[in-house]
Amino acid sequence: MKFGITGNVLKPEFETIFKQVYTFLTKNNHEVWLSNNVFIDRSSQTYKTIPQKSIDEIGKDCDIILSIGGDGTILSTFRQVAEYEIPIFGIHIGGLGFLGESNQDTFKNALNSILSGNYFTEKRMALKLNINNNPKISHYSLNDIVIDNGNSPRTLQLHVYISNHFLNTYISDGVIFSTPTGSTAYSLSAGGPIITPNLNVIGVTPICPHSLSARPIILSDNENIRIQFSEENVGMAVSVDGQIHIPIDYTQEVNIARSKFDALLIRLPYNDYYSTLRTKMGWSGNFR
Repeated sequence: MKFGITGNVLKPEFETIFKQVYTFLTKNNHEVWLSNNVFIDRSSQTYKTIPQKSIDEIGKDCDIILSIGGDGTILSTFRQVAEYEIPIFGIHIGGLGFLGESNQDTFKNALNSILSGNYFTEKRMALKLNINNNPKISHYSLNDIVIDNGNSPRTLQLHVYISNHFLNTYISDGVIFSTPTGSTAYSLSAGGPIITPNLNVIGVTPICPHSLSARPIILSDNENIRIQFSEENVGMAVSVDGQIHIPIDYTQEVNIARSKFDALLIRLPYNDYYSTLRTKMGWSGNFR
């Protein structure tokens, strides 16, 4: 098999895990390439002799891309290879996140499962952001797209249209548009529902709305969402997965729809979404 590797080099554990993964795979006669955009301006001897490809070449040429880091690293990896729909396997630095399937202690068993074919690929829907219908201002999101007041203390007025039907004017600190994957992120802390990842829907969750009637709503993934603004608000911005931040002004229009590209996440049969959910949410499972 052909593997590409990317990850969060800022985490001190990355280099150790990378060397172990690279050694394990090459000793088992598999081809491995490191994404060459990960180690820009780094001088470590570890990577001097490692074969490298661009992230686009990995997306085109490899069977699987390994993402070493946290859930945020997997989100970033997806955006970089979205159009290639290459399966992503997360090796989590630390404990397990919602998206990673293994960590430093379990990755060898996990990779053995993959190499023996004992795994499956789970499709996760994503969103596409477009501003003013400008193809140069478009991004993919696996978690969420958030419009908020940025550095401004003022509330926003967002006019939200669903497939050309007016939904509501939200007077709030912003609105979160989330995938099922992103429902356990910012949306959850803002009062949105947990949505299991096998559903294809879009969550709309207002942030600190000024009306008790402004409640979260779940939309079909077939809908096109259009957001307009009626007044100037200095500091207003759109963020993608909490990692890309785009300043906008009240004259612009934001469009959100389901991406035609899905995220393909490698899953292992012995891991369980609901078990991970209970652990992350601190649910005991027992009532007394």
